[in-house]
Amino acid sequence: TPESEKYACCPLPPYLEDSGCVVEEDDNAGRPLRDVCFHLLKLYSDRHYDLDQLLDPRSITSDPVDYRLSWHLWEVLRALNYTHLFKQGQGVLNASYAAQLESEGLWEWAVFVLLHEPDTQ
Repeated sequence: TPESEKYACCPLPPYLEDSGCVVEEDDNAGRPLRDVCFHLLKLYSDRHYDLDQLLDPRSITSDPVDYRLSWHLWEVLRALNYTHLFKQGQGVLNASYAAQLESEGLWEWAVFVLLHEPDTQ
């Protein structure tokens, strides 16, 4: 519109869609919280889009320490040659998902996840 008003709602994660809240700057870095599908579309249009936002668990689920889908999504993206996630981000994904699996008693799968760690040391 001429007054620069928004004409559509922000693409919020599914758990926030029906809550009626508008989250402009929810995370600590001042980046707006968006749905994972929105981030995937941005990655499609810009191959160098920030993967940290895309793989943030809060863009998928209301549990900020649930790394299940984030880790699997990262593995798919990595197979498609999207490799511009910093090693620290990769380490956080691997360690967090492995810890989540271990806490559920699935330590064999936690070892499998940790085998994907890029830094062997």
